[in-house]
Amino acid sequence: MNIPTKVQGVISDPNTEAQIVILRDEQNAGLLPIWVGVAEGNAISLALEEIVPPRPLTHDLLRDMLNHLNVQVEKVTINEINNGAYFSTLYLMKKRGGSVNNSPADPQQDQEITVDARPSDAIALALRMNVPIYVSEEILQRKGSENFDLWLEKLNPKDPGPYDA
Repeated sequence: MNIPTKVQGVISDPNTEAQIVILRDEQNAGLLPIWVGVAEGNAISLALEEIVPPRPLTHDLLRDMLNHLNVQVEKVTINEINNGAYFSTLYLMKKRGGSVNNSPADPQQDQEITVDARPSDAIALALRMNVPIYVSEEILQRKGSENFDLWLEKLNPKDPGPYDA
């Protein structure tokens, strides 16, 4: 089962050069931290703060391309963890007409498409396209210890980190 989540914020890890995206389930029962690179964290922060850069960034470009191709992002899921790395899937809907993957399309039918993605990219795109982000229940249950939750709660996503400018 997939649990709806919201991005609570992006904080800098005080021990590394990484940033941490904090997802919270909609019942506020738990947090899921996902470590991402500085560029990815900044892309997510810009979307959260609704800052429009003077030129499109990669996720803005992807959003615009999907819109021009008449493809909607329906949802994003973070559905697997393997060796400490999270995996996510984009669920897309190609609207009537056209083709996907060079296969002929029935012009009267929509096409469902799934695409593997890094969670940081999936989250950045989901925020720009205003679509839901889900996390599998299994991942939320496996995410970590209570000590880790306490450490995260002490970090404030609004506090500037060494890479916030």
